[in-house]
Amino acid sequence: MFDIKLYSQALDVIPQHYVLVNVMVARMRQLQGGAEPLVESENASLFDIALREIVEGKIVGKQIVEPQKPTLTLKAEHLE
Repeated sequence: MFDIKLYSQALDVIPQHYVLVNVMVARMRQLQGGAEPLVESENASLFDIALREIVEGKIVGKQIVEPQKPTLTLKAEHLE
């Protein structure tokens, strides 16, 4: 598993739970693929390495917000 204290600290950096998890998983995949850890990783799990990198500001997440579509409101006088 992962260090809940590190997870809590990472939530301070990326407060949206789902964004944090996506950033963490993306970084873990990079690490599994052979990427070098950006923090000391002696005996640490991939979860903890990714979380520590987020907490220390070594990696950041970017949230993409789609613009809202305009809505139309029709009144009876518009229909005449």
